[in-house]
Amino acid sequence: MKTPVAHSVNPYLPASGSWIYNQLTNLSRYSPIVLTKRKDNLDSFPFSPVFAQYDLNPFRRGWGKLYKNLTGTYFPTYRKVLEQYEVPLLHSHFCTYGMEDVSLKKALNLKHITTFYGSDIWANAIYASWREKFRIFAQESDLFLVEGGAMRDKVVGLGAPSEKVVVFHLGVELGQIKFKPRSPGPAGRINILMAGRAIEKKGHMYGLMAFERLARKYPQIHLDMIVGDKSIKSGEITERMRRFIRDKGIADRVSWDEFMPYKEYLGRLERAHIFLQPSVMAEDGDAEGGFPVTIIELSAAGVPVVGTAHCDIPEAIIDGVTGFVAPEKDVDALADRLERLIAEPGLWPKFGEAGRAHVEREYNIKTQVGKLEDIYDGLLGVR
Repeated sequence: MKTPVAHSVNPYLPASGSWIYNQLTNLSRYSPIVLTKRKDNLDSFPFSPVFAQYDLNPFRRGWGKLYKNLTGTYFPTYRKVLEQYEVPLLHSHFCTYGMEDVSLKKALNLKHITTFYGSDIWANAIYASWREKFRIFAQESDLFLVEGGAMRDKVVGLGAPSEKVVVFHLGVELGQIKFKPRSPGPAGRINILMAGRAIEKKGHMYGLMAFERLARKYPQIHLDMIVGDKSIKSGEITERMRRFIRDKGIADRVSWDEFMPYKEYLGRLERAHIFLQPSVMAEDGDAEGGFPVTIIELSAAGVPVVGTAHCDIPEAIIDGVTGFVAPEKDVDALADRLERLIAEPGLWPKFGEAGRAHVEREYNIKTQVGKLEDIYDGLLGVR
């Protein structure tokens, strides 16, 4: 019988949560269950069993919230599920839920892992009260997984014992991502893709400015944006970008889509020639943490990538081999790297093959989930 492991994440799942879904669905020696407050995007990420607090009747849901708030611990339903399934290990996704879930770890004597992804560490770390809470959490929990060296250094610097912090690369489902050597389209058309949430750390405005500088020199280039978010702040960022596009007279050179189902997004990768990921450190301290998974998805598809020297992005993009890396917020440098790929499409197949090979070595979900199960084994003392 497979050993059960509970995954705590909210919601299940965000529209961009493919990397968590890939972990759940590729486990082979462990049987995953999910604990969440609410269910989202089940059509894109079908999974069972998912135990959602919002699925309870209003009385039980209200009682659970009251209990959690009064005791400062957990939802009683979560404890009931963990006891029912005899779960020995709880895997929390994002620091916020790791901090909340440590009370379950202590109450049921569970082993506990938390994976950090970015804003859950970088944006919160500017607050002294949060840093003290994190320091206590770091002593009480068992293990922390991070995407790369920059994130590891950040977490250790906040007080986590270095022996508890493990670099664990996220993975992509290579069978879902079609590899295709890239070459310009009809009439030499070149499609540059930017994708991600409309938030400051994604740096989309810098990407737009770099594209605008090149648009008149290279009439064959087109910018394909898949950018969206529902927050008020994201709406402001979106409006600023749309205004820039109108004011600069490049509306006919830019297409814009909101988020779409994951399968549809994967289909859109096939028409991209270059991927642009201009991430930056946000004014509120938010950062990618590791790097956007979109980088390894596009590399797996054979698309050369232009990104920034931000957090762990230089681990995902091998500069001069799978793409180019520019300094953060440097529009001149970003445009320079982008122009080289526009002007030299002969580089694309070589970069694409190197990118696919890099993902196969370091970010193949099959390999990475095997490593994750080895981590579980180590915590549980399984040989």
